[in-house]
Amino acid sequence: MKILSMSGFVPEHICDTVRFTQFSGDRNLSHYCGYASDFISQVIRDKRIDGAVYPRTCDSSRIITSYLSEAGKFTFQLYVPYRDAPGADVCLAASIRDYKGSVERYYGVTLPDVARRCEILNERNKKLAKVYEELENISYYRYITSLHEMLRLPLKEQAVFDLGKGAGHSAKRVFLVGSFLANTDIAKLIEDVGFVVVGDDLPESGRLISSKPVDPGADDLCLSIARSILSQRLSPSQAQFKEILEKDLREIKEKGAEAVIFISQKYCEPYDYLYSVYRRMLGDIPILRLGVHDTEDLGKIGLTLEAFADTLS
Repeated sequence: MKILSMSGFVPEHICDTVRFTQFSGDRNLSHYCGYASDFISQVIRDKRIDGAVYPRTCDSSRIITSYLSEAGKFTFQLYVPYRDAPGADVCLAASIRDYKGSVERYYGVTLPDVARRCEILNERNKKLAKVYEELENISYYRYITSLHEMLRLPLKEQAVFDLGKGAGHSAKRVFLVGSFLANTDIAKLIEDVGFVVVGDDLPESGRLISSKPVDPGADDLCLSIARSILSQRLSPSQAQFKEILEKDLREIKEKGAEAVIFISQKYCEPYDYLYSVYRRMLGDIPILRLGVHDTEDLGKIGLTLEAFADTLS
């Protein structure tokens, strides 16, 4: 089975999925969140993909099912509650159980190795956290592309990469904020103009490694998985902007970041709202907003980054 997954809310603990990173091809939608639009397009057009799993967290994700209803492929939408809502962990655990059951029924398989997958993920994320701690000493572009390559592989084939050290320091230390960095060439452009990324809160990086370990021996394994997912740094779709910024600001200051680069997909309301909060609460720390239309868009990003770098000289 080749299930395309979208969002860190989708539990890797249940079964292997292909993590959506970028889509090259005809788009089915316009005037819509570029990331979600490209996800829909790949599920519909890529014959190698036979299913899709995605969360119900924002306006864009809520209507994905309607677009995929005629695709003739497996689809499942996880219901993700607000983290601080009473019984949030129980609600998400129920959705995770439904997801597991739906996969087993549709594909006619049994998924018995969830506990072992939890052990592997705990160890993987622990190793990734150590790589993340060295961001200022390695190429961020190599780091993020290696992460994407890893997440597309079956769990048992994933190996945490060693990027070594020696990328050098820069006077322009930045913290990266945004949704999944589908177009990793943006990271290369950031480095090319003289920035070094010292931290981020991206779903595939800073937020992923913030999840608490799952207890593989728990009586209710789905509940333990749900609590782990809900423990990670918040997504803007959770709408708790103050808490998001407080955690990011703490890391920004600890790592001596001189500026913030904020990347958002066009028509992505949660990030639009979050940006306005960031701009107001960062105070004297400069922030650059980069808006992209789809997962391939580079547009004028290079020139924009050069101009921003010049303002920090």
